[in-house]
Amino acid sequence: MDWYIPITIVPGIGMFVLSTTSQMMSLSTEIGQLIKECKSDFQHHIADLKILQLTRLTRAATLLYVAAALFVLSGIWGAINQNSEWSEWILFGGVALTFIALGFLISYSYHTIIIRRKQHNHTHETMLNNKK
Repeated sequence: MDWYIPITIVPGIGMFVLSTTSQMMSLSTEIGQLIKECKSDFQHHIADLKILQLTRLTRAATLLYVAAALFVLSGIWGAINQNSEWSEWILFGGVALTFIALGFLISYSYHTIIIRRKQHNHTHETMLNNKK
């Protein structure tokens, strides 16, 4: 394997990191607003769920950072030691961590829909109860 191949993956990982960080910032702002306005058990419940979402995103971002570092390390190791299998094992570690991070991002996406559905249903029920 050529030493530069693992390093060419880093920009793609960077895009995932950028997207994940942007989502983390938006979610953190939303959680801050929820905590300020927390007047009911339902709002507290939603804030708890969103904090779990922030945890998923933070774990994914951390894994992506480590994966990017492993990709770079694999390239450097491959350039220094051309006949070493270690660079391939380091590359495999980066790919595995990226796969796990994508799992967290998929879980985040799935749970986002569940939380929004709960919020929608609660708003709808509240409107119906206020009309009575």
